[in-house]
Amino acid sequence: MNDFKAPPLDIVVAAATDIGTVRDHNEDYFLLGNLDAGDVLETQEPYTATVDRGPLFVVCDGMGGVEGGEVASELAAKSIWREMRGTPGTRDPEVFARLLRRATRVANHDVHAMAKKEPGLKGMGTTVSAAAVVADRLVIATVGDSRAYVLRNGEIIQVTRDQSLSSALLAAGADEDSAEKAGSAILQALGVGDDVEPSLSIVDLRRGDRILLCSDGLHGLVSDPAIRILMSEPHTVPAAVSLLVTAARAAGGSDNITAIVAHVGGERLGPPAGDDDLPKFREFDPQKEGAPALTSTSYVARRLAARIGLPTSSIPPSIPVTGQHAVLRSRVGMRVPTTALPIEDVDGPARKRLQIGQVAWWWYVLAGIVLSAIAWIAGGR
Repeated sequence: MNDFKAPPLDIVVAAATDIGTVRDHNEDYFLLGNLDAGDVLETQEPYTATVDRGPLFVVCDGMGGVEGGEVASELAAKSIWREMRGTPGTRDPEVFARLLRRATRVANHDVHAMAKKEPGLKGMGTTVSAAAVVADRLVIATVGDSRAYVLRNGEIIQVTRDQSLSSALLAAGADEDSAEKAGSAILQALGVGDDVEPSLSIVDLRRGDRILLCSDGLHGLVSDPAIRILMSEPHTVPAAVSLLVTAARAAGGSDNITAIVAHVGGERLGPPAGDDDLPKFREFDPQKEGAPALTSTSYVARRLAARIGLPTSSIPPSIPVTGQHAVLRSRVGMRVPTTALPIEDVDGPARKRLQIGQVAWWWYVLAGIVLSAIAWIAGGR
């Protein structure tokens, strides 16, 4: 049961992931979950439906370990889905944001636990952008540099802030050249530490908006103007996904590429008020209540600035929508349920390598027994 009373949402969603032209396997992972029905959506065909709750979109970009990125990304996405699937329906975007934050932190626990359990996966982690439509708003949780965009009135706006060193420097007032020289290493990844503090964004939607969630294999190679053109009508939603992936491959395909595109409509959403009615997102501070919880700058940006030696006074009180910030690991304790982490549930080269390692261990034992037997027989003669 859910408590929705608003008119239903019309939505079309398509998604794709691609290995690119350089990597030998895909460490990206995406998941589309139907929150109304409680099941994972098949992605061979675009999903078109009239729903109370829009699907949950998750994009993860894995890294680290012995090629363990694909394990981290898949496990994280499935953990977030497992947690969100069990939540009650809510029309309150702030309630949903807190639930999504908790699900992301539980996923961090799951990935971190598996990395500690399996020596071959030590150090693995993943970025994540997870989002859903709640009432007439888009709620997004972000860790790392996977992104979300909203296209409206022919303009595309990034509605997440990268959690990277260069982004933190830009937010603190550094010039673009200095920030670029500092590098774009991410300052937080899901699964690397004991806990994680997701960045939360809330965006007012309009009828006809298009939403994009993607890994840096797309936004790192295809410029925002090109993304805008490829996402726009007359391209259909599945055509937009195909075009975006193709463009990233044509630009070199140096990383895995993942894109989820959604078109939202229906009577629930009002039309844009005019050409100047562009997407604006507010960052949500879950440590506060009411109006103070919605802000144009992130409470964690100042934590990060202090951690990397930047004076917090250098960060302006309001960071532009296209500005960036980074997030620190949470200092707040969180109790999470014990989670079974069967590695056989996650496919990929890392799992295969671990299986090979297990087989190799038995071969060494068998070989030792055989050699010992031969030596005993030879000695007896």
